[in-house]
Amino acid sequence: MKYRSGWISGLLVAVGIVFASQEAGAERIGDLARVQGMTDNPLVGYGLVVGLPGTGDTKQSPFTKRSLVSAIARLGINARDLLAGIRGHNVAAVMVTARLSPFQRQGARFTVRVASVGDATSLVGGTLLMTSLRAPNGQVYATAQGPVDTSAPGRIGERVNATDPPEGRRTSGMVDQGGLVVLGVPVPFNGRHHLWISLDRANFTTAARIARAINAATGGRPAVAEDGRSVQVEIPEGSRGDVVGYMARILNIRVTPDRTPLVVINQQTGTIVIGEGVRVSECAVSHRDLSVVVKGKKVVPPVKDKSVPLTYLARSVTLRSLVSALSALGTRTDDMIAILEALKASGALEAEIRVVG
Repeated sequence: MKYRSGWISGLLVAVGIVFASQEAGAERIGDLARVQGMTDNPLVGYGLVVGLPGTGDTKQSPFTKRSLVSAIARLGINARDLLAGIRGHNVAAVMVTARLSPFQRQGARFTVRVASVGDATSLVGGTLLMTSLRAPNGQVYATAQGPVDTSAPGRIGERVNATDPPEGRRTSGMVDQGGLVVLGVPVPFNGRHHLWISLDRANFTTAARIARAINAATGGRPAVAEDGRSVQVEIPEGSRGDVVGYMARILNIRVTPDRTPLVVINQQTGTIVIGEGVRVSECAVSHRDLSVVVKGKKVVPPVKDKSVPLTYLARSVTLRSLVSALSALGTRTDDMIAILEALKASGALEAEIRVVG
């Protein structure tokens, strides 16, 4: 009896270890996918940034002057006769972009981005005038205005010539909480018979696992994986009056996804985030005056510059080691992106590359 008890205890411990190991890599469905209808809506507008200390658009951007006259005219001031006399360089034409999150109602605030479309050298110290933000259907859903912040990481520019501002050409920035929703986007859920869960990253294995996990948790077969990105969920008749609560329980179910190694590159800040276990197999890449060879434990730096010491790496190295070696050689961010994309195209890098910023 003691032997059997000990055997059962040992079995339970082993099962517990298996469950723990499976749970360790599990994630909420809500972190892997989103319910259809919960997607962001892109908004765009054209506006003016005023109050610049002589770093705005010049006569090489005539549309800025006309836009300023139109803006003044909408305020009830007739400035069309003064068009020829406007010479100040304290105004810049910009494009304003934003993403309207789902379920935001009238009066909600959000952050917008601005970017110069003229020849302004800096937006530092400027203020965005009220700008209408439109969706792809042409409808105005929000407005934006406020001081432009160019101090965020990645906004620091470079001085192209001696006449540029000391801080460099900062021609893009953000208006924190400068957007105001004037027309919300209603997304009704209660009363629906079906909903679709859309995976953030398409994967047949993950979609099948999500469907199996939902069916196991509900004791039925309400979920069917339609393809590598979509899972259809049938809403039980008793839950159709509270679809939000039902889907909240569904999205909290934990699933172990089929992970694909990911490399994220911010081209403005030069930041590179490498997922765990990303490796590079034998290959050779030549980019401009830089040659990279992953074979026989070495990476060869610029061929023309014999003064640069060799950097040695193991065969089939990790991508982290390769990036560190390239950084030690002073490789620029754009060159780094080109090399990684070439490695991906050749099949030497088995990971997804995502460029942001």
